[in-house]
Amino acid sequence: MARDIDEDSGRPFIKINHPAAGDVGRVPDHIAGYGTAFEAVISLRIRDDDGTVIAEESTQGGSNGIIGEFKANLEWVRRPNQRLGVVEAFELSASGSGEELHLDRIPIVFG
Repeated sequence: MARDIDEDSGRPFIKINHPAAGDVGRVPDHIAGYGTAFEAVISLRIRDDDGTVIAEESTQGGSNGIIGEFKANLEWVRRPNQRLGVVEAFELSASGSGEELHLDRIPIVFG
């Protein structure tokens, strides 16, 4: 998957470090990484393989182009319909359009 890369630092704008690809998702799911976003708000979401949202929350990272660490424990609001899923981290556009910017996705398995 192609990521949006900050030309100055050479790093992705948003990157999930935990969980790793193929990790088992559990309640609560610990999500960690680094990123920069408008007003430092990093949106997090867990979906199962059919797109059903299992958990979502926002947390704080860096802002104004400064990379900062983020972390959160996401509680599931429903059980997954599928065995496979994804953890997603992104920035919602400041325009209010609902556009998701700098999306990073990590595939997981529900245990």
